Amino acid sequence: MKKILFSLILFLSLVSCRKDIPLDIDNSPETMEELQVPSSFDWKTTKDVQLTLTGNANGIVQVTSLNGVSYQKAFLSSNQAYIMKLTVPSYEKTVRLLFLGQQVTLELTANNLTYQF
Repeated sequence: MKKILFSLILFLSLVSCRKDIPLDIDNSPETMEELQVPSSFDWKTTKDVQLTLTGNANGIVQVTSLNGVSYQKAFLSSNQAYIMKLTVPSYEKTVRLLFLGQQVTLELTANNLTYQF
């Protein structure tokens, strides 16, 4: 009985061992010259937005991401337009404006935006 059981285990262990043959051949480029990128791909990681802000009183405006990362601060004079060049990550679709206790979410839909508090 022991011989039969040992023979069976030995047979199963030999039959179940097979060499894996890789079917997926990796065609990843090894150099930048081999990399094929569409001509429409934008390599920029940031974008520039011009904000024109006008406050109804003197105070400091802060431009942040929705996560609270501060991009820029500026002093607004009452009823005078302030033009700010803002550079944000290209994935950013909205920013938050903080001015005298007000919080405003502004969508970055164009390169030139205007907001009046």
